[in-house]
Amino acid sequence: MSVEVDLSGVSGETAAAAKLHLLPCEVEHTGPAQVTRFFTPGVRDSGQGALQASFRGRELRGENVALPDGYTGLVLKEKHKAVSDEEARVFHAAQKFQEFTYWNMETPPSKNDGLQKALHWLEITKAIHSPVDKNISQNGSHTRVKVEDSSP
Repeated sequence: MSVEVDLSGVSGETAAAAKLHLLPCEVEHTGPAQVTRFFTPGVRDSGQGALQASFRGRELRGENVALPDGYTGLVLKEKHKAVSDEEARVFHAAQKFQEFTYWNMETPPSKNDGLQKALHWLEITKAIHSPVDKNISQNGSHTRVKVEDSSP
């Protein structure tokens, strides 16, 4: 099965961070949602970048997450689902973004969350695939490369 992404629907502008939320739940609804009317006014900043809110009576803890330099996020919509493995799946890009608000149930987001690990992996792959500096120290037949964690 092939996958196609149609980028013709996105402009050069990106969405504001407050408009994109990644919630730790599945909402069975298709169509627009009035997020700003029901969710955003309840977001409280507890200081140091930590956010608090509640969704259907459950406590949420969150933070704003920026995508690494050189990456752009896309909001994709599939207008027609493929009915067989031979039919291509076509996704239409509706919006671009550089940052979003990431939420966990009851615990603050941490670098051990799957999403944070995936974003950190982008930095690791950049280091792995970048040219090797000739000034790196060599010990015997092994080359040592120091990779530093830049997360707080």
